[in-house]
Amino acid sequence: MATDLMPVRGMFRATSHLPIWEVMDKAGIFAEVGLELVDFSFCNEPAIAEAALLEGKIDFVSGNHISTYTEFGRGKPIVHLSSPSNSVNYPVVAREPITSLADLQGTRIGEVYEVDMRKGVSHIEGNHALYLRHAGVEPDQVKWVALGELPREEYKRAQLAALKEGRIDATFVMGSAGIFEEAGMHVYRPGRMPMINGPTLTCASPNLRKREGLGERLVKAQVLAIHYGQTRREETNRILHGLAERRGERAQTAERFDRMPRKPYPDIQAVHNAWEMACLQDPETEKVSPLSLWDLHYLRELDDSGFIDALYN
Repeated sequence: MATDLMPVRGMFRATSHLPIWEVMDKAGIFAEVGLELVDFSFCNEPAIAEAALLEGKIDFVSGNHISTYTEFGRGKPIVHLSSPSNSVNYPVVAREPITSLADLQGTRIGEVYEVDMRKGVSHIEGNHALYLRHAGVEPDQVKWVALGELPREEYKRAQLAALKEGRIDATFVMGSAGIFEEAGMHVYRPGRMPMINGPTLTCASPNLRKREGLGERLVKAQVLAIHYGQTRREETNRILHGLAERRGERAQTAERFDRMPRKPYPDIQAVHNAWEMACLQDPETEKVSPLSLWDLHYLRELDDSGFIDALYN
């Protein structure tokens, strides 16, 4: 274990990112790679997180997957180092049976707010719009009905009420669709869509050059946390239970680590889809190569050394 610890500060863009960072902290992984996490706060706005990153107030962001392409095109030295999550999966619940997302053209889709890609959307709403677009339905070929920003379970109840009352024809749901099926609604599962999401390591190039060893240590910590979650399930569940108790939430389990690749390289189609979403919000982003933001040499060097393979052998 390193004795000369490098202090680091970060922001996370969604509470769903916390399990891997909690494991890094409580399992002693930060210290093992020579890091000390001195500040880690939630940030709801991508622009605020990016400003803090570029001003050197923080060393990394967990997340910020879409706006980064546009900001890079405007000259901002943002860089992604790893991608532990490369797909999303949203069932669609409808009043009438559908056999394809293409059937939703011209229908009313329940959403947190009315979706207008050019005005900017959250990543989740953007995912829904991209699901439709890949099925041949442009975002402006449906009517987006605002249901309001609510906690997840309350939002599901609002979705179900809107379906029952006939105010919407369909809606994308997060997690289980059980309550909708019990109410007699029709569930269509389009399957996973490649998409960069979750605790992506997002940094700023100048800071990585200034703080020698920062990139290597962050990537190594993430690799070790994935390994810990996949191989030490009982300890991981205890850590996640402690996180849930502290936050007053339902505990997640070590199973969420099973979906993470042992070597967190980004999926190429997931990169393209994230870039496509950014282009829909700002067409100028089309001038940016989807790959230009990704610096994978820290992960590749760790991979080439045999370190990751040795963890699982």
